[in-house]
Amino acid sequence: MNAVQERLQQLSDLIGNVLFLSAWKHFIDWLKELVVKVNTELQGIPHAAAMFIERIEDKLVAIRHKLYYKEDEKWTEEISTRKMLESSVPENLRMKIADTESEITEEIEAELGMEL
Repeated sequence: MNAVQERLQQLSDLIGNVLFLSAWKHFIDWLKELVVKVNTELQGIPHAAAMFIERIEDKLVAIRHKLYYKEDEKWTEEISTRKMLESSVPENLRMKIADTESEITEEIEAELGMEL
C-alpha cells in the first residue's frame, strides 16, 4: 500500500468512526428524551421498561424499547423500535446481537446513566 492509499484508508476509518459515533449518539439522545417523557407521563402509574436488540437483516439490527404500564386494571405494552446498521452499535452490545431478541436493559441503563 502506498502513502496515498494509506492516507485514504486512514480518512475512511476516521469518517466511519465519526458516522458510528453520530448514529449511536443520536439514538442515545432520542432514547434519553423518550425515557424522561415516559417517566414524567406515567408518574404514579405502575410501569416498567426493557430494551432488546435483534438482527433483522444482514448488517441491520432493531433496538426495541418495550414499555409496560397498568391502566384501568389492565397491563398495556408499547414498543418503540429504531433500526440501525450493526456497525453503528457499540462492541459490547454487538456481541449480544442474534437472530432472536437479546435483552440489553442493563447495558442501556449504564449508557444512559439512568433507569428505564
